[in-house]
Amino acid sequence: MKKNKIFTFKNVLPYHTIWTGFVIIPCMFLYGSLYYFLFKGGFRLSLVSIFTLFYFGTCYLILKAISVQVKIWFNDQYLFIQKGNRKQKKYPKTDIKGFFSYDYETKSPILQNSKVYFKFCLKNNQDIFINDVEYRSPYEVEKGENLKRFLKEAQKELNFVRIRRRNFQSSYWYSNQEKDT
Repeated sequence: MKKNKIFTFKNVLPYHTIWTGFVIIPCMFLYGSLYYFLFKGGFRLSLVSIFTLFYFGTCYLILKAISVQVKIWFNDQYLFIQKGNRKQKKYPKTDIKGFFSYDYETKSPILQNSKVYFKFCLKNNQDIFINDVEYRSPYEVEKGENLKRFLKEAQKELNFVRIRRRNFQSSYWYSNQEKDT
C-alpha cells in the first residue's frame, strides 16, 4: 500500500455556487428593505454606497463562515474527501467519469490562478463540487503550487488527461474518454 498525499484546501464551499444565492438574495432584500424603511426610499448616493458596502461585507462574512476545510487524498482504489469535521467519504476511482478544473499548470502570469475550482463528475450523475469562497484574488504562489500538485496527482491517480476547454469558461475537462461530459 502506498503512502497517501493529503491535499488540504481552506475556505472552500463544498456545493454548487448556485447555492450561494440563498445567502446573497436574502441579504439584498434585507439591506434594501432596511434602506427603504430608514430613508423612505429617497436616493442619496453616499447612503446607497454605505449600504452596498455593508451588503457585500455581510455576504462575504456569511460565506466565509459557512466555508469549510476540505481534505482530499487517494489510495489504490478510492478518492477520499473529508469536508470540515464530517466523516470522510470515499468514491471508487472507477466511478469518476472526469472533472472540470482550471489550468493550474499554465506558465503565463496573466492566466495563473490560485482560486480553488474542481467539479468531479461521477457515473451516477452525482457531482462533487469544491469551490473557493474568494471570487477574485491575486495569485498566491503557495496555494497555486498546491493546486498544481493536486491537479497532477489527480490526473496521475485517475489516469486522466486534459481533453478540452469548457465553452466560454477558463476551466478544462479532464478525463480518459473524450465523449464523457
